[in-house]
Amino acid sequence: MGARVCLLALYLAAAGLSAATLPPLVCPAGAPIGNVDLRVASGGNAADALPLRTINRLEEGNTLLYRPILRSGENRKGEVALVLVPANKVAAGEGLIVLDPKPANKPQQWKVPLRVAVVAYIYGPAGLNTRKVKSFLARDQDLVAQLADYAEKTAQTEALIAALASPDSSADAVQAAFHGFSSHYGLNVQLDKNAPVDQQAITLFRALNPAMANFDPISPQRTKQFGETATLATSVAALFFGSPVGLAAGGTAMLMEIRAMAFPNAEFRSSFAQSLPDEGLGLCGRRDAVASHTRVAYLWALRVPNAPPPRLSIDKPASVPPGLKSPVLVTASDADWKYVERARNWTLVPPNGKPIPVKTQKLGDTKTFEFEIAPSVKPGRYSLAANWDWNRFSVPGYIDLRPLSDFTSARLIPLSQDLLVARTGKVPVTLEGSDFEFVTKVEVLKTDDKFASAAAVPFLLPAGLRHGPQERMDLQLNTVDLEPGAYRLLISQVDAKPHPVDFKILSAPPHIDNFPVVLNEGTTSVDFALKGQRLDLLTRLEVAHATVQLHDAAAGSAERPFTLHIAPGVDAGTSLAMKAYIRDRAEPLTFADAVRIVGPRPRITELRISSPPEQDVQLAPGELPGGGYLSAMLRVEHLQSNSSVELACHRPDAAGVTLRLGDRSGPISLQQLTPDQVFLSVDTSVWSNGCPLEATVINGKEGRSQPYAMGRIVRVPRIEKFEITESDASLTGQNLETIEKAGWSEEQVETVPDLPLPVPGEGQRQKLQLHLPPPPAPHSPLLIWLRSESQPRMTKAHS
Repeated sequence: MGARVCLLALYLAAAGLSAATLPPLVCPAGAPIGNVDLRVASGGNAADALPLRTINRLEEGNTLLYRPILRSGENRKGEVALVLVPANKVAAGEGLIVLDPKPANKPQQWKVPLRVAVVAYIYGPAGLNTRKVKSFLARDQDLVAQLADYAEKTAQTEALIAALASPDSSADAVQAAFHGFSSHYGLNVQLDKNAPVDQQAITLFRALNPAMANFDPISPQRTKQFGETATLATSVAALFFGSPVGLAAGGTAMLMEIRAMAFPNAEFRSSFAQSLPDEGLGLCGRRDAVASHTRVAYLWALRVPNAPPPRLSIDKPASVPPGLKSPVLVTASDADWKYVERARNWTLVPPNGKPIPVKTQKLGDTKTFEFEIAPSVKPGRYSLAANWDWNRFSVPGYIDLRPLSDFTSARLIPLSQDLLVARTGKVPVTLEGSDFEFVTKVEVLKTDDKFASAAAVPFLLPAGLRHGPQERMDLQLNTVDLEPGAYRLLISQVDAKPHPVDFKILSAPPHIDNFPVVLNEGTTSVDFALKGQRLDLLTRLEVAHATVQLHDAAAGSAERPFTLHIAPGVDAGTSLAMKAYIRDRAEPLTFADAVRIVGPRPRITELRISSPPEQDVQLAPGELPGGGYLSAMLRVEHLQSNSSVELACHRPDAAGVTLRLGDRSGPISLQQLTPDQVFLSVDTSVWSNGCPLEATVINGKEGRSQPYAMGRIVRVPRIEKFEITESDASLTGQNLETIEKAGWSEEQVETVPDLPLPVPGEGQRQKLQLHLPPPPAPHSPLLIWLRSESQPRMTKAHS
């Protein structure tokens, strides 16, 4: 007994709500029958008591707490009792458990003996007869199922009326509540919260009762029957109570009457619950007269789902702006989603810091929450958590809180602006410079036109609405009916506030009929008159390797003069593009082949030489072997069918060798491989030792290319044999006369004393005697110095 008194004391201390602070209870139908606070404590700790209306698991050992919420001067008469439907009737051994009635005028408590599926609160203003209560609840074998169904339909109906009555309910929330209600009553109707109240009433009445299809709740003939309907919620409440009753404005929720549960001499009446501050309940019911010797008991029932915390996840981070109601799609099974609205104390959990409370609304069977986050919450990434009775559970995934854009820096990308030409049809364009993830509507409006009206513009978000930052947005503007001038895009986000982004519809660009401008080789400037249309829109002309002076022209003139100064060194045959800059356009128009230089001069852009892979004497980079054959590949610009290649030493009056395309004489040839490549084979014996050989391509009368350096001709010895004795050494080969010194290193060098002698009967073969010291090591390479050279060259001869 002492523990029970202590628990009640704690409960009263925790309740803390003064009845004097409560506003008067206004019932939309019927009359108040008493305000109560029904809670569940997990054990002996009343401080953790939760509202019975939101409890998810009511188990053995829990404590049911009752407290009357009394207004000043109120004396609550009668008794209260609780009826429990076991979750497992077989294990419990009975279908219903009626807990002892207790006085209604003071706090009470009951221990829960087993896990419970349905709780019914019964209030008898004139007292309760336990025998009659039990008899009423035991007469019908199907009453347990009816009571469970009664409780479930109660919750759906209350949710609908609460959504209809609240001015803060969104259209999605109303439709979701109605969907839950209609799924239980076989209705199929769409409700538009934004429609006039009378239209909503007609739609709902016709759905609730097909016989009322012609009923008009605002018709003057029906005014006396239904009174003055202040809100749609009160009209619906009146329908559920059946006979006409007094109606009053105010938000409420109600419970449908189950008439089959009324029995003679013990009249049970249904009641509906209206939420009060601090999770209290204001109960309303019919207070009309009863038969003599009949006690009235009011019944309010609640289903306890006995479900574990729902397993939810946010698979893709959802973007939500603060201060607005926003939907967030979650992943959940149908079983988990069914009771998800029973979770309490939803919070946003930042990576660091305290959880932040958030208003949460379940939107029907869409597996979507509607969140309303306070404007003061800072942007960032948050996770989601809530209470399931006394336990905390988290939702995997994230919600990204992002501010709405003001679009002050939004603009059409330059290319899109340039594409918007009057009367050209549908043009795809792109906006950039802001975050467009919350955009819901785009319109176009002509500025400075008082009679213009905004027209809808199709748009596409790259990732979709509320799917993270999107720095670009694609639109389709139809310019077929738009005149040149200033326009404005009106961009609305989920807050429905339009934001302007200015742009222009352009006139058609200039059209030029008489390109190209032709310059002969050597000409440095020319005066030229453009001919075409809309030439007055030109603001500047640019040509590579040239300057252009654009002269003025009258509006609408068909000609526009300019002077072109070409820079020196521009090759003949060059075709130059002209960039034309146009008023109100970011990017210029480019006219290809606008300037053409006739008489092209060829130009060698690349030359690759192939020499014999093995040389008896080492050659330095840039040197060509004299007295032998080599091949070369030339890449030439402006190569023509009559082109020829001239090979000559880079010396004044040096004679050269000229080969024409297609020439072939033994190992000497010049063949064209591709439009810009030629293959060359020559005998370097033609040129003297030390000749800096150059190649020049000639295109007949149209000019010569600049000489291209091939390399310096160097005649080196051909060493066929190297013999060495203890006192002497000799070389056998050709071109040995070019050797001036020989040695094993730069320190061990000897001057060659004699010239080479021909080898009798062996043509050009020679033999050269050398005076060399013994080699420093076996297989030491022989170094030679050519005449007039200070650096030695490595040979393939070894000791």
